[in-house]
Amino acid sequence: MDLPVREEFLQRAMRLHRTHPVVDAHLDLAGEILLRKSAGEKSIIRNRYLKQWRQAGIALIVCSVYVPDEVLLAEGTEGAWQNGLHQLEALYQDMADTPEVMPVRNRAELARAMAGEAIGILVYMEGLDGIGEQLERLEELYEMGVRGASLTWSRQNALASGCCRAGQHLQISGGLTKLGKEAVKEMERLSMFLDVSHLNDDGFEDVKKTAVKPFCATHSNARDVYDNYRNLTVSQLKYLAEQEGVAGLNGCRYIAGSLAGNHLEMLCRHLEYEVNAVGECHVGFGFDLCDSYGEARRLFRQKQGMEAGGEEKEDCLLSHGQIPLLTAALLQRGMEEEKVIRVMGENFAAYFARVLPPG
Repeated sequence: MDLPVREEFLQRAMRLHRTHPVVDAHLDLAGEILLRKSAGEKSIIRNRYLKQWRQAGIALIVCSVYVPDEVLLAEGTEGAWQNGLHQLEALYQDMADTPEVMPVRNRAELARAMAGEAIGILVYMEGLDGIGEQLERLEELYEMGVRGASLTWSRQNALASGCCRAGQHLQISGGLTKLGKEAVKEMERLSMFLDVSHLNDDGFEDVKKTAVKPFCATHSNARDVYDNYRNLTVSQLKYLAEQEGVAGLNGCRYIAGSLAGNHLEMLCRHLEYEVNAVGECHVGFGFDLCDSYGEARRLFRQKQGMEAGGEEKEDCLLSHGQIPLLTAALLQRGMEEEKVIRVMGENFAAYFARVLPPG
C-alpha cells in the first residue's frame, strides 16, 4: 500500500505548482513522437502531454534522444545516427504544430520558459552511440539544437561502458575510453551539458578526473535507499553537489525500488535522503516516465505486423499530472516549502543557466 495524502497538503501542493516552475529533467519524448507518427498519430505533444504538463505547472521538459537496442543491433552505428536524426526531425515538426511549447537552446530561451512564456523543451542525447568515433558529429548535433548528452546508455560504445540494466544487479567495469575523455572536453567547448546517468562507477570516476564544468545526473536515485547500479552512491551524490550539479529523481519503479506498489513512499525516501546528504540545492525531478513510450512502441510494432509484447507498467506516477501528488506527500512528511520549491524546478533551472550558452 502507498501512503495516503491528505487533502490539505494536496491543496498546498497545487498552489505551489501554480506559482513556481516545475522541471522534468528526463523524458524520452523524441523517440515516442517518432514511433507514434510512424503509427499514424499526429500532434503528439498536444494530444498526449500538454494537458498534464499544464496541470503540473511544467516550465521545462528535458527531452532525450534514445536509440533503442534493436536499431543499434540491426543497423549499427550509422543506423543509430540516422535514427537519432529522424527523432529530432519528428520532435521539431511536432513542436512546430504546438505553439504552447518552445525550444530551449540557450540561457535567454531558458529564462523565457521559466517565466511562463511557453513550455520549454531542451534536447539532449541519451547515449552517443550514433557518433561512433566521429567527434565532429557533436558539433553537428549542436547545430541541430542538441544541448547535452550522456556518453552512453546502459551498454558499451566507443566512448564508455554503461552500468547494468535497471532490472539487473551486476557491477560492470570499464570507464571512459581515450575518445570518451576527448568527447567530454569537446562537449564542454560547445557548452553542452554532460549527464552521468547510465554510466558505471568506473566511468563516474573518470568523469571526475576529466570534466571541468559541472555535470549532472538527469534521472538517477540514491543507492543507499535502493541498491541498484543505476542509482548513485552517497559519495557520488556529494561530488555531484560539490561541483554544482543536480541529481534528478527517477520515477521508474525498478530504480526507485517501489516493487510493492509503495511508489510515493519510495520517491519521498530518495528525495529526503538526498536533501539530507547533499542539501536541497542539488536535487530535482527527472522522472523518466516510460509507460507512454512503451505503449507507442507496441502500437508501432503492431502497425509493422511484429510481435508487440506485453503491457508491463514501469512508472511510479501515472502521468506528469500526478507530480503535485508527490509534492503533497513531501509536504505531508515534513519537508519545508522552500526546499520543495527548489526540488520542483529551481535547481535544474539554475544548473542549465550555468552550463548553456548565453544566447
